[in-house]
Amino acid sequence: MRVVVHDYSGHPFQLQLSRELARRGHSVSHWHCSSFVTGKGRVTQHRDDPPGLSIVGIPMVAPFERYSPIKRLRQELSYGRTLGKRLTSFRPDVVLFCNTPLLAHAVAARACVRAGIPMVFWQQDIYSAAIASAAAARFGILGHAIGTVANFVERAVARESKAIIAISDDFLAVLDRWKVSQRTTVIPNWAPTAELPVRPRNNAWATKHGLVGRPVVLYSGTLGFKHNPAILVSIARAMKAAFPKGLVLVVSEGLGRDWLAGRKLEEGLTNLELLDYQSYDSFPDVLGSADVLLAILEPSAGQYSVPSKVLSYLCAARAIVAVMPNANAAASVLKSSGGGVVVRPGREHEAVDVILELLGDEPRRTQFARAARQYSETSFNISPIADRFEAILARAAV
Repeated sequence: MRVVVHDYSGHPFQLQLSRELARRGHSVSHWHCSSFVTGKGRVTQHRDDPPGLSIVGIPMVAPFERYSPIKRLRQELSYGRTLGKRLTSFRPDVVLFCNTPLLAHAVAARACVRAGIPMVFWQQDIYSAAIASAAAARFGILGHAIGTVANFVERAVARESKAIIAISDDFLAVLDRWKVSQRTTVIPNWAPTAELPVRPRNNAWATKHGLVGRPVVLYSGTLGFKHNPAILVSIARAMKAAFPKGLVLVVSEGLGRDWLAGRKLEEGLTNLELLDYQSYDSFPDVLGSADVLLAILEPSAGQYSVPSKVLSYLCAARAIVAVMPNANAAASVLKSSGGGVVVRPGREHEAVDVILELLGDEPRRTQFARAARQYSETSFNISPIADRFEAILARAAV
């Protein structure tokens, strides 16, 4: 097959899938938005990549205005038109859409329908639910109207797709209401275990950033509307007294990171360290430099979002604390793996207590770490995962 995998974010496991499909003899062009700032995977070609793989960055005219509704609207529409034109010109046998902003996806999907290009919708989030929640909180009654429109648009995209791949059973109720559940397959996300080897605590990156000999709690990834960065401030405050040499390290960019910078300055939290996203090659060392890894998800996001950072954390062989709803798919994975502790949102004091206890209990951290890595090695085998994707793409391409 001639396949386009459009993963707007350029995340690691989507790239692993593209590489695996290309190794099987398919011609795979992996497209991502090069203007979108996030923790990207291996978006450059490597010498050991299969010959059928190409990786293409699609830029925007300006950096993505994630938190400006009007500018974001214009940028999504513009990106969607660009993407639609590229797909129409490229004419793949099938296109797999992933992480594509809703309006951009809708515009590109209409172009694909007109050109007769089959589409598969790899649904990482229920975007319309996220938009409805954020709009209602910000605009009240008008926000509910915005949410209704978003639901209509995402439903239309799903109905225009030959198949839907949902990452969680939690999405099925919505997909059933959209009357597309009969062409939906649930395939949980994973992490590229081989690309995330276990690294020693005192590695080169840790040495460079002065982390050797210091207790470290690490948060890596997006800090947006569906996260509560105040938890990180609470942890930093508590660690000041309990572990004077300790550090809360945040590797992120954007609104939440900016908010933390303000609180750090106001409260003099010298043990709260903020860094930009690091290169993917250094990511194993970044995770390896921590004693405890932290994940956060607000209750309102629990029904439509599954944070994949938890899956990368499992590969790192470190104790994990997740502040998120118990019913979320990522929380379920963490509990079943035995790799850490789940604390319900609204009980941040419990999360702080658990983290302080873990920092003082190396045997327990080691127990969590071993279970986490064992789970990743047994559950994240790309071969059977790619089998399922390959079959779905082949049926859609007919």
